[in-house]
Amino acid sequence: MHIAVIGTGIAGLTASWLLNRSGHEVTLFEKQSTLGMASHGMQIAIDEVSLPCDVPSRMFNPLLWPNLSKVYDIAGVESTSVNPSKSFCPFRPQNESRSKAWLKLNDSFQLSLLPQLLLQSSSRKIVKDISKMMATAGSELERIRSSDSNSVEGFKAYLERYDYSNEFIYQFLYPALASTVCTCSYESLDQYPTDILLSAMQLLTGSTPLQRTVNGTQHTADLLSAGVSRINFNTTVANVSSTNDKAMLEIENQGSNSTHDFDHVIVATQANSALAFLDPKMRIEKEILAGFKYEDVSVVIHSDPHWMPARKQDWATFNFLSRHDNQAAMCSIWLNQFYPEWETPTPLFQTIMPLESPRPETLLATAKLQRPTVSANTKIDIDRLRNLHEQPDRRVWFCGSYASPGIPLLESGVVSALRLGKQLGFKIPNACEI
Repeated sequence: MHIAVIGTGIAGLTASWLLNRSGHEVTLFEKQSTLGMASHGMQIAIDEVSLPCDVPSRMFNPLLWPNLSKVYDIAGVESTSVNPSKSFCPFRPQNESRSKAWLKLNDSFQLSLLPQLLLQSSSRKIVKDISKMMATAGSELERIRSSDSNSVEGFKAYLERYDYSNEFIYQFLYPALASTVCTCSYESLDQYPTDILLSAMQLLTGSTPLQRTVNGTQHTADLLSAGVSRINFNTTVANVSSTNDKAMLEIENQGSNSTHDFDHVIVATQANSALAFLDPKMRIEKEILAGFKYEDVSVVIHSDPHWMPARKQDWATFNFLSRHDNQAAMCSIWLNQFYPEWETPTPLFQTIMPLESPRPETLLATAKLQRPTVSANTKIDIDRLRNLHEQPDRRVWFCGSYASPGIPLLESGVVSALRLGKQLGFKIPNACEI
């Protein structure tokens, strides 16, 4: 079969990789000049060297990202461990003095604490509630999953019902979840289904090391797209439609339009992007996709140490700085520790969801991303999308991080592509569990 895949993020590349393994002819369509998964990567020129940097920083826990890990292994993507240390401190604007860390974890959610931090009342409350949540998460998940109720409890309501302290919520839990794991606003985090977050946090504990790819996201994208029959860059999809026996794709390229027929078309863009090119007759598809909501995420690369704890001895790989009004937080990744092979004396940082602008002389690059949010309605929309895929003679299909239950990470994009591939009869690796 000849199959078109629109979009080259992790879902589109995984779908293409599966198609190649199954012996099908694949044509990829990408509106940008590079593969979408690696489109925000950059070279940092500093101290007379050029340093490759993924934007955002790509890391994964093999327990929480099991299928991504297995696909990477099979495709030949080499990975290495990341120092998972974390610091937590108040955010101070540029015109104020920097703050000391109130908590530092030496590994992922394990209570390897700096002893002096336990002298602080807020740190003791955080430690107590970490232990409380980890001790009760399993029984809570069983209760939620065995409940006959169709209602979905939002995470904020759950935390209030069990009387978790504000210190734990706003100085530790929400900063860590909102600016890295979920990459969303506090308002969206309030509405997150409790079972999804409890399940994820169970998997984030333990000794499994945090990983990153050795050769960067561009190399990963190249491996997943190797063998693709044709990749059309700088190509805008103008319309997607179908009949019972074929799918049609109209594209714009260098000012001219052309229409191409395929056996199937897999739409692997963001849901909100697909709305622009689906044929008006695809009313149900457009209605379902419109239900998936997105938030903007900013990322900046810079050398401003003001967005780190005041004392360098408290610097960690991941540094969370929280606003005093408990409304938002940001995460500054210390890139020199994230990439220990870098040979530069200048401290460099990647800040996710910055609360203000860095000093202009320290700014190296900026990026704007979008992430799907998760609420009680998300599962309903995913189920509707699955039911759509069950229709006979279907020729247009959808996958992406938004289209799989759970936190919309790279893992969700891989799982959605694997499930779609299984439905279409593609060869799924035995190691994958979907």
